[in-house]
Amino acid sequence: MNDGGNPAPAPASRRGPPGLALLKSALGAARFRLTGHRAPLAVTLVVTRRCDSSCAGCGLPLATRPELETRELLDLLDRLAALGTTRLRFTGGEPLLREDLGALVDRAAQHGMRTVLETNGHSLPARVTELRRLDRIMVGLHGREAVHDRITEPGAFGRVTAGILAAREAGLQVGTITVLGRHTVDELPWVLEFAEQHGLDMVVQLAQADGAVASRGAKRQIAPDEQVRRALRWLLEARIAGQPVGLSEKTLRYLLSWEDYAVPARATPHEDLHCMAGQVSCVVDADGAVYACLPRMDGHAIGNLRTDGFDAAFAALGETGCQACTDTACTEANFLYNLNTPVVLEVARARLRLGGAA
Repeated sequence: MNDGGNPAPAPASRRGPPGLALLKSALGAARFRLTGHRAPLAVTLVVTRRCDSSCAGCGLPLATRPELETRELLDLLDRLAALGTTRLRFTGGEPLLREDLGALVDRAAQHGMRTVLETNGHSLPARVTELRRLDRIMVGLHGREAVHDRITEPGAFGRVTAGILAAREAGLQVGTITVLGRHTVDELPWVLEFAEQHGLDMVVQLAQADGAVASRGAKRQIAPDEQVRRALRWLLEARIAGQPVGLSEKTLRYLLSWEDYAVPARATPHEDLHCMAGQVSCVVDADGAVYACLPRMDGHAIGNLRTDGFDAAFAALGETGCQACTDTACTEANFLYNLNTPVVLEVARARLRLGGAA
């Protein structure tokens, strides 16, 4: 294990040449900007809404869905490859509750997709061998034991840290996700220290009180604006100082300039950043429903791959009703697919440094 601040490069056999997926993404984004040709360059698969944890503020597992079968998902991955998908994110619920996850990861890797898994990490020690072809694992870690267990459930901290260490021992690239909310704003220095100690990097996701991803009690997790800005400024300073903060400076400055964090989306662009959701990216829910992005999974999908086929469901998305939001993953992707030069260069340098796994 690498005990320094930079993750050790993962085995080269798990992926193609460094930066190849990023290059394909940039070419696809340039094609869209020049010709209007839409393609699902980045796809998020909600492989299940089931979860073995009960995180405060999370509403996804509260609205369960019938799940796509293994064959349906494998066929979807084949189709996505043909359509030019370069980045695939497995999320949930808890994706590790699906026994076929290893087979899905292998099929995506065979197609040269860059694969990322979002997980609570509880089952990683038992599953890490079958997940070796993943490019990256993002694990929810919200602070020290008392804070993490308060947000999730008693005993969760021990399981998540054991999962992180098991994945690192197996040579996998691992990062942490912290929900930036009322109970975690003061935990970021501890999380960053943990990340540096174990060769990880860390990102944050602002707590959300609206949409399908939030529960009815999510508003209680929202931190006051001044606390959010203080935390974001601290992260920006740490990022500039070279510490392993996995968000770009551009995204952190964008979030710092947001007017009101209680309003997580707006209909007009912010910082001249145009939303690309539904144009070059999308989400496929556990039941096959296709949405533009995770924050807009409102249960009223226009299309479903089971009834319409993926191509028609993606084509029906069109533009979303919003053009800007505080979702950090969406913002980072939008800067990338808008071909923002500083962000593209930051990502390219990270991929090259880590052999393509960043």
